[in-house]
Amino acid sequence: MPITFSNISGTGNFTLVNNTNSGNIVMSVSGSLPAPISGSVFSQIDTIMPYLRANSGSLRNPNFFTYFLDGNSYFITDGGNDMFDGGNYTAPWLRSNVSYVSGQSIPIPSLALNYLSQSVTLTDTNFYYAASGYIPSTGSFPAGSQSGIFHPLTMIGARSGSGPIGFQKSGNIGADGGGNLVTGSIYTGSVVNGFTAHAFYRQSFGQSSDPSICDVYVLLGHPNWGSVFDTVISSSAAGTQLQGAALYATGSSSELLAMTTLISSLSSSAIPSGSVKSVVDNYITLVKTVLNY
Repeated sequence: MPITFSNISGTGNFTLVNNTNSGNIVMSVSGSLPAPISGSVFSQIDTIMPYLRANSGSLRNPNFFTYFLDGNSYFITDGGNDMFDGGNYTAPWLRSNVSYVSGQSIPIPSLALNYLSQSVTLTDTNFYYAASGYIPSTGSFPAGSQSGIFHPLTMIGARSGSGPIGFQKSGNIGADGGGNLVTGSIYTGSVVNGFTAHAFYRQSFGQSSDPSICDVYVLLGHPNWGSVFDTVISSSAAGTQLQGAALYATGSSSELLAMTTLISSLSSSAIPSGSVKSVVDNYITLVKTVLNY
């Protein structure tokens, strides 16, 4: 005998009260799931970034070091405990293909991106980006404002039309050539939660009490966007004097979402790659959730 049950709201739990193991079960759910958000990737940035900001805790590694925002919204001067000697300059991978990976800074304000830009902002002809936000640190370290939603410092971006898509960073770090450097790929084209993902990180660590500096870079594509990946390239500055690294898809790429974020720890040991992967996976989950994909 058929058993039919329904759930008008489309939510909740179903309980089957029939243990005869016979008959058919028909589940009827009225209503519909939220429709996926449509449109070009750059038009979705102002949907995605507020959700990332509201859920920023899931983008922090365990034992996250809440670095001091003691420069301005384009760079960090020290960061606390000699984390930087002027770093965390961020730019898109430029249409000109000029790289600042092996430099100590990126020109302000012509090319460096502004972490105050919490809503979508246009740069480099057709690159749109938004940042997690920024409140300058004041008083003794750590300042109370440091526990807010602006950590970790994060940017997302996309191009209108085709062109190189990704982020690069530049800076001078407090390690002054000491400690250790590790780089690695988390994903190289894997499909994760429906997204084609490329993810790369660069981490300097182990110099006295200097906090670790772990820059994470992600590129995402999705069938709903009609994404096109050209060649994907990662790069890193040599040694532990500089911060620079990049992950980008080359010239004819289109409809990709790029992300970069700065995570850190006070431990003399590296942030494990598994923790970096968790940050990347959480980021992908947040994007999927807010877009109803």
